[in-house]
Amino acid sequence: MFEDLNERLAAVKEKARGMEKWEARLHQLQEELVELERTRNQSRRRLAAEEKDVERLSGASLSAFIYFILGKKLEKLDQEQREALEAKIKYEHAERAVQDVQQQIDQVQQRIREVRNSEADYELLFQEKERRILDSNQELRELADRLAELMVQNKELQEALDAGISVQEDLRLAEESLNSARNWGTYDMLGGGMISTHIKHSRIDGAMEHVYRAENNLQRFGKELRDVGDTLSVDMKIDGFLTFTDYFFDNLITDWFVQGRINEILNQVITKASQVDELMDHLSRSKRQAEQQFEVLHRQYVQMVETYH
Repeated sequence: MFEDLNERLAAVKEKARGMEKWEARLHQLQEELVELERTRNQSRRRLAAEEKDVERLSGASLSAFIYFILGKKLEKLDQEQREALEAKIKYEHAERAVQDVQQQIDQVQQRIREVRNSEADYELLFQEKERRILDSNQELRELADRLAELMVQNKELQEALDAGISVQEDLRLAEESLNSARNWGTYDMLGGGMISTHIKHSRIDGAMEHVYRAENNLQRFGKELRDVGDTLSVDMKIDGFLTFTDYFFDNLITDWFVQGRINEILNQVITKASQVDELMDHLSRSKRQAEQQFEVLHRQYVQMVETYH
């Protein structure tokens, strides 16, 4: 039933092998080309220095260049002429090397295009066989369902991680601003004057902005964590994370100049940052596990389809 499909799959799969090899080869050639072009350009600059008429000479053939140097009398070259001839020879060699590598790059790029076409052909054949098998094979359908679940889980985990990264950054910036405000506040209490007071308030303003942004990102983070918690069936709550901003703003307004208040708020930010870090570690571990599980099941799935008769 699947003999013809299996043969076609095997043929295009064999043709598609080696993509990594060709891409590595292309990268190597591109690096070589950069170096060869640098050498070629250096040779051309030297040739330009040797001959004022470089535009005409560098475009001329080597034999025409030699004829120009020697002249009709074929007299012995002096030092200046020898240097010009040497520069021309080196330039010609460097230019040829550049052209050779460019040609190799074109050939490798063509091979890569062919491999990609083979990969597309393989995917179409695989999907055709997959559809036929899924209609009659319960085990494969269950495996396909599990792979779909893992894909959704990975997506939700990544969305939660992205939201958490934003929270971490805002809390980090808030902590930096509060640390700076605390330091300037200490200086202010020691008689720093109006300038230190202004700087302290400026740092507090910056911290308030970062905490406000952290609050918004925490709301998004909380929603993503709820999605992940439903998927993983684990406790991923962030109870109390959103209340500390009220504490921050209310007490800062009523107790603006109290140095101890800055320390209390800083401790609040540090505590929340630590809690977010802990959740992020858990999310990262869960994502690695989900990715590994997906890879194992996907290999099993592909093997089942490819070898099904």
